[in-house]
Amino acid sequence: MLIKKKSEFNFLFYDYETFGLNPIKDRIAQFACIRTNINLKIIGKPIILYCKLSNDYLPDPKSMIIHNISLDLINLKGQTECKFASNINKIFSLPNTCILGYNNINFDDEFSRFLFYRNFYDPYSWFWKNNNSRWDILSLVRACYVLRPDGINWPKKNNIPIFNLEKIASLNNIKNLYSKNAHDALSDVYTTISITKLIKKKQPLLYKYFLKYRNKKKLIKKIDLSKIQIFIHISSIYKNKNNNISCITPLFWHPKNKNILISFNLVNNVYDFLQIIKNTQIYKKNIFSYIQLINFNKFPLLLPVNILKKQDLKRLKFKIIFYIKNFFILKKNFFKIKKIIKYIFLNFKQKNEETNIYNVDEQLYKNFFSNEDLFKFKKIHNKKKTIINLNEFIFKDIRANILLFKYKARNFPFTLSKIEKKTWDIYIKNIFNKKFFNNYNYEIKKLLQKELYNKQILVLKNLLKYIKNFFKF
Repeated sequence: MLIKKKSEFNFLFYDYETFGLNPIKDRIAQFACIRTNINLKIIGKPIILYCKLSNDYLPDPKSMIIHNISLDLINLKGQTECKFASNINKIFSLPNTCILGYNNINFDDEFSRFLFYRNFYDPYSWFWKNNNSRWDILSLVRACYVLRPDGINWPKKNNIPIFNLEKIASLNNIKNLYSKNAHDALSDVYTTISITKLIKKKQPLLYKYFLKYRNKKKLIKKIDLSKIQIFIHISSIYKNKNNNISCITPLFWHPKNKNILISFNLVNNVYDFLQIIKNTQIYKKNIFSYIQLINFNKFPLLLPVNILKKQDLKRLKFKIIFYIKNFFILKKNFFKIKKIIKYIFLNFKQKNEETNIYNVDEQLYKNFFSNEDLFKFKKIHNKKKTIINLNEFIFKDIRANILLFKYKARNFPFTLSKIEKKTWDIYIKNIFNKKFFNNYNYEIKKLLQKELYNKQILVLKNLLKYIKNFFKF
């Protein structure tokens, strides 16, 4: 890979293949990335990394037969998760890097955050520190379809757009230079670069606009809460059948998270909302269906309503008259509506689950780590010896204390003391009990009864062999 001390702006396209779809609970199988310059010219060799499984996790069999990465390959080429996280953190940390992929903001980036969280790296600084940023080409593709679709062939089913990476590539004669296999991380990276080039070529102004507005500060400047505004919001929230588009009116910034804008979703009839709030008992679930939370850390696509041309309104079947009428009703009742919604958010109490060894991996968003704890995280990585004395690192945040034990057991099991090993064995037995294995085996055997390719059958049989060799049940 091309690494410079004083690096120029560059894109880092990346993708994961994972052992499941849940970034909170599942693990990563494969990482691939390619670095390009601002003109999308490749400037470094592609990188592929594999991550070994620790003995406290088993893959989702359904995910295994999507990417067909066998556990034999993982164990042969894979790195321990702490080494895997270290290498990715270094790759991400090159200054002036825009880190991007296809659906990375909702998927791959979440896996990155939880990977770094489990392995004592800052889960957030990689995409803003050293003038770094992030972007998502799936969002660009959606924006292109809604706003300026000309020049690109769009796959559809029953006249509903499909934003599948491989289908868009196939319909636009994009040939993968690496592999014909979908669901290989490097193959998907090459395809994403090609689709980005296609949009840049066919719709250069749109490309330039959204590249600029991947910056959170520039996006926030669009919101002026001293005025009552209306925006077009393009998002997967509104589903492909609705062309991923709606109109919203900003209300206020979230009282506990200033990156989230609370807005009124104008697809809902404002009159209906006014009837609901007349009741003496206001049910939160009824109120929340009218509200749209917009996370500015995810670079939302917010645009003025006049950006859509007449032909776009017709093509998208976008009921602009309904939205405008609804907006004016909202405007008349704005302060009443805002007051009610704000009251609910100010009095909303979130359940605070007590941290323990079983749920700590899921608690990234419980709180930010203190600077003092983050400093100690660096000390863990600076240790030359793999022997970690748990008493040497006492953190303010209880999550870090429990995570350190799990970090040691997952990555350096041979260094566990007798007491630590006994604690870990009890933990493993509790999560992988007889009921779990009965259900897990049943799921694999059920999949084997379906029509599968030979490679898929081998992957599943390999998984059965793996659990018989490594677990007693």
